Amino acid sequence: MSASKNNQILEFKNLVLSYIREKDVGEFSDFVFRLYRRHYRKKYGWEPSEEEYYGMKEEDIKRFFQSTCFAFKNNLNQIVGTIKVTYKLPADVFPIEDEFGIDLDTIINERGLKVNHIWHLGRLAIDSALLKKEKDIIPSTLLIRELIRQTFMIVNRNKNGLIVAESDALIYTIFRELGINMQKIGPVQDCLGSPTYPVIITGEDVKSWLRNIDDINSDTLYMIK
Repeated sequence: MSASKNNQILEFKNLVLSYIREKDVGEFSDFVFRLYRRHYRKKYGWEPSEEEYYGMKEEDIKRFFQSTCFAFKNNLNQIVGTIKVTYKLPADVFPIEDEFGIDLDTIINERGLKVNHIWHLGRLAIDSALLKKEKDIIPSTLLIRELIRQTFMIVNRNKNGLIVAESDALIYTIFRELGINMQKIGPVQDCLGSPTYPVIITGEDVKSWLRNIDDINSDTLYMIK
């Protein structure tokens, strides 16, 4: 996947972070599914079906125009990390609602949250094998932090946002270790090959995390004008 300058966001050592364009959504989905299959097959013995693969791909295409997708790529234009945030339109029903049975209005009311807009966070994947081939060793958690930062900045553009997601145990742990107050709002169930929790991150927690995170070392991060 090649990137033109106008969809690039920043350079990080030997990697470039870019927005995914419409014509590259298929490659984005393929990368995420391949990483999910590799990881969850090894850890849980998951053998994905064609229906699951095409379902993910169709979902990414269907919601592209209400989503922002990011990808880190190396100098061979190979994707090494991804994330996606999707704005919830009035008619949308996200997996946390129909697959996990969560009534978001009930959660919002019970917790006394002020919510003007809802976002779905997903497609977080890092190819650690490709990262190990880079000239400079880059910790995967550093890429994850930057991918999260980009999506959080989108959510934080307007007040009273709410992030919802379906998070496996590892991602939940990583978010908490990064200082993000990701909250479980329902019981665990199997989803795309792994035990998964329905979770939320409030707008206030997004704002607080963005305000408190340390700046990435300026020697390794270069903004592209």
